[in-house]
Amino acid sequence: MRTNIDLDEKILKEAMSISGLNTKKAVVNMALEEYVRASTRKEMLNFKGKNIWEGAPSEKRTKR
Repeated sequence: MRTNIDLDEKILKEAMSISGLNTKKAVVNMALEEYVRASTRKEMLNFKGKNIWEGAPSEKRTKR
């Protein structure tokens, strides 16, 4: 998807330096991917300690 956005050049250059990526597009895509991953991990923490499964671990496993 093509879009025009106004980016902070200083932060963009720093991100390019840290990541080793050579294009603005690559840096923005990487940042978006990392944001989604972090948000997903946060959501998963909401389930911590809930819906505890009881039983032997071998009962939960299945052979493929």
